[in-house]
Amino acid sequence: MVIKIFSVAMALLLPSTAAIAGLFKDQTLQVGELTRTYDLYVPDRRGDDPRPLVVLLHGHMGDADVMTGGNRKAAPYKVWLEIAAREGLVVAVPDGAVGSDGYRGWNDCRGDAQTNPKTNDVAFIDRLIDAVAARTAVDRRRIYVHGTSNGGNMVYRLAQELPERFAAFAAVVAAMPAHNTCRQATQAVSLLIMNGTDDPILPYRGGAVGRRARDKEARGTVLSTADTLNYWLARDGITTGPAVTNLPDTDTRDGGTVHVERYTGGKAGSEVVLYEVRGGGHTEPSRSERYRRLYRLIVGAQNGDIEMAEEVWKFFSAHARRDPVLDGNAATH
Repeated sequence: MVIKIFSVAMALLLPSTAAIAGLFKDQTLQVGELTRTYDLYVPDRRGDDPRPLVVLLHGHMGDADVMTGGNRKAAPYKVWLEIAAREGLVVAVPDGAVGSDGYRGWNDCRGDAQTNPKTNDVAFIDRLIDAVAARTAVDRRRIYVHGTSNGGNMVYRLAQELPERFAAFAAVVAAMPAHNTCRQATQAVSLLIMNGTDDPILPYRGGAVGRRARDKEARGTVLSTADTLNYWLARDGITTGPAVTNLPDTDTRDGGTVHVERYTGGKAGSEVVLYEVRGGGHTEPSRSERYRRLYRLIVGAQNGDIEMAEEVWKFFSAHARRDPVLDGNAATH
């Protein structure tokens, strides 16, 4: 499949991206005194019906190109563009801000993460949704956010501080902060968690984030995956045990398997799903976008039994916001 890519200059010549399909690079948005950037994928028009919006958040040291494969390297999140073309989704891929270590990232809820930027990223994502909706019709009941690593930690912050804007959340190789500085909401949310049990950077059992000693001193600490899961189960009021599935080991060379726990029956129809990637590292599972061996020596094994983006879309597509106010007016403009 060919994805049309347009520069910011070409995009600015257009009155609306709703008139043309493709990936629009380096779009800009003014948030306070800062000019923020993002990439935007708009699918082919399918009538005037509003379309779901998926927001993708990169990890620490990443950017939009890392997510969409613009850096010409393996990119499991690039599969989202294929899904978007197939399903008619709008996809926004924002860039984080530069922190004190010179790398892009997000101001998540880790109070002890010294190198995170100090930007108001909740306000940025809030404004981004409105900016996208002003350019193409978006179904306000079907807005989702999916992030990896620091971006996954930012997903948790959005679930805390902006839950009313999203129908579901997905956090990959990420965990709740051990020192949480964010406002904690009570609204039930549907959430997918996907973590590797052998992650050398974000420890599955909790603790300091980072592979090197200097990173562990600067990148803060997180709860274990089990404690993260229990936090969201409690918030959703889920007290029953999970439906458990062990997915087929279709890639016997990756050294791992995927164990799924689905917890349903939460308030307002919410559910929490855990993908425990056994033997997986600080990597996103993918069948098609395979990381090189040298990179895997640093971040750990990459599971090849599932396609992460497809699994997350399957989860997202089952959830829409229940908001009677929007029943007669799903689109935002």
